[in-house]
Amino acid sequence: MFVRTLFAATLSLAVLASGGASAQSFDSLLAETKAAALTVTAVQADRSERDLANQYIIMAESLNRQGDSAKALDLLTFARGKLGLLR
Repeated sequence: MFVRTLFAATLSLAVLASGGASAQSFDSLLAETKAAALTVTAVQADRSERDLANQYIIMAESLNRQGDSAKALDLLTFARGKLGLLR
């Protein structure tokens, strides 16, 4: 579990550094991530990963509303990694 979390965090940082996630707006990424959290299969992510991703989605949405879009995008990218959207 720790290795998966570490890998997802590393992957999210790499995507943010490359600017790959900036091609889409935060709102469209958020909508896509929320939809994936509802439809992801057990093969793509187990229940604990989906639950963790949902927590990060909620935190990202809240931070974005507060104006901290950089941190919000980082958390959303982490959640997307947990759900297998960055592979």
